[in-house]
Amino acid sequence: MPDRLRVLLVDDDKDFISDFTALSRDVFRLDSAQSGEEALRRLSDDAYDAMLLDLRLGRGIDGIETLRRIRPAQPDLPVIMITEYASVETAVEAMKLGAFHYMSKHPNIRELRAIIEKELGSVRWKRMFLQEMESRHGRMIGESEAIRQVRALVLRVAPTSAPVLIEGENGTGKELVAHEIHMRSGRSGGPYVTVNCAAIPHSLFESESFGHEKGAFTGAVSRRIGRFEQADGGTIFLDEIGTLALDMQSKLLRVLENKTLTRVGGTQTIRVDARVVAASNRILADETAAGRFREDLFHRLNVITIRIPPLRERREDIPVLAEHFAASFRPVPDGREPFFTAEAMRMMKNYDWPGNVRELRNVVERSVILASGFPVRPEELRLDHRPVEKAGVFSDLLGMEYRKARKEALDRFKKAYLSDLMKRSGGNVTRAAEMAKLPRTSLHRILSDKDG
Repeated sequence: MPDRLRVLLVDDDKDFISDFTALSRDVFRLDSAQSGEEALRRLSDDAYDAMLLDLRLGRGIDGIETLRRIRPAQPDLPVIMITEYASVETAVEAMKLGAFHYMSKHPNIRELRAIIEKELGSVRWKRMFLQEMESRHGRMIGESEAIRQVRALVLRVAPTSAPVLIEGENGTGKELVAHEIHMRSGRSGGPYVTVNCAAIPHSLFESESFGHEKGAFTGAVSRRIGRFEQADGGTIFLDEIGTLALDMQSKLLRVLENKTLTRVGGTQTIRVDARVVAASNRILADETAAGRFREDLFHRLNVITIRIPPLRERREDIPVLAEHFAASFRPVPDGREPFFTAEAMRMMKNYDWPGNVRELRNVVERSVILASGFPVRPEELRLDHRPVEKAGVFSDLLGMEYRKARKEALDRFKKAYLSDLMKRSGGNVTRAAEMAKLPRTSLHRILSDKDG
């Protein structure tokens, strides 16, 4: 007989606990708790394969609140809600909080074991995936308060179905956070689909995202299922959504509001159920205020916002990240020899990392390859020592289309240059023109230019 699964049954009905224990003794190693508070204490002291949780508990917190409190510390524990008094509202709420199943109080014991084993298999696969992501990319590794807050927020929002907006500079790990939200959600068994809004040409975005019918346009030789349909039952990650053109923003908003779409060239309305996680290296609130991003779409996406701070704002994470990457590229057998000299580590901590964690990973990989052995020395890091305040000036522009990035960079330059010029000239336009080596009329026109 296979090993018995250890299960915690939470119910205030002593007779039901007694009957269930007798029926399941050959299948489960069963512990019981008669209140939500007692269940929380047991879970903090012992490890269980699954929990059966009654929706209505006679005293103290109810089943929904118990589940809500369990999830931050036990995001992967299979929880099966059991009740004789179900409603659509409570079922939806339980599923949002990460309940795996919802069933009557008189389940088939063998069938229940099969359900738990299936969910445990999914949990094991999820953990393997997260471990692989961590070994390859450094999954939210860090000890800074900023990263601890990001991790805590991910654990809180992952079990829900709420849209999430992730903001952060290029290379901070926005996609890793999106992956983790998906893998820690009740949709982890479903598809995870990525749409890079900056990489898809404007003319193809609608077809790529929503699909098209055969003959919809030149080259549409067959029906194509779009990314949203592919993500049905799972999560769709809209990366660099701030680059999306306004007309496409309007079409995306309709899909998000109605949870339906129509393929290009088609007439059929197709219902889709995909959780939306969006990311941007721009501050979307600023883009909205400037008229470059639709306010209604911003509010639709901005239910939960997770801001990932750049590496220069959490320098205390640099040593642990660097050591993690070095160990993944070339492990040290005895674990005692340092990966970096003290001077090399000091250089890394003082560097501004405009490319953030992605750049750190690449630098560590290169230095490990170049080094004849450990520890890595400063000359093997080959860091470009740009001044801290200038290193990341244009880092937020790198994900934009070229023309937009160029215009934004020029606008910033003109504003900074003219502001400094007028300060140095004491506000005298004639003197400022002489300092800038420009005709006075040209400088006056530049100063009067509303776009300048």
